[in-house]
Amino acid sequence: MFSEEKGFTLIELIVVVAIIAILGAVVTPNILKAIENSRVVAVVADSNVIKNAALAFRADTGSWPESSEAVSGDNGENKGGDPGFISSEVAGWDGPYLDRWPEKNPYGGAYMLYIYGGENNTKEKLYLQLDQVSENAFTKLQEKLGGTLVIKPQENNSDVIAIYLAE
Repeated sequence: MFSEEKGFTLIELIVVVAIIAILGAVVTPNILKAIENSRVVAVVADSNVIKNAALAFRADTGSWPESSEAVSGDNGENKGGDPGFISSEVAGWDGPYLDRWPEKNPYGGAYMLYIYGGENNTKEKLYLQLDQVSENAFTKLQEKLGGTLVIKPQENNSDVIAIYLAE
């Protein structure tokens, strides 16, 4: 009389969908937080490698590598190219100091090296500039590296930050 039908009832399907939705609501923020933390760790690692390369370059040549303005694109857009770590004609150069210059920072923008100061008997300071960095990432980098080492060099451009490397 009664036939055994195979399948799930509507209640069972609703319960399964509810469980998946709850798991998604709990897991998604943690995944996004982990992705942001991995980007911050990648920036810190890249900045340490670039800093060590710059210090080795300076020890060999007596000067800092070129600022990225010197290696910008044809239309004046700063492409963040190799400032002399991989090949250079500077006297005393004993590189390469890096295997390759990073094409992009973890946020999709470029890494750009620049030198600030040197006028009026002030020491030249070497900075690594990143663009396309969110406000949240800026705050996390300040926490990780220290508030004085991560700055916003341009007030009108909120997605550009600079990391102090050396002087």
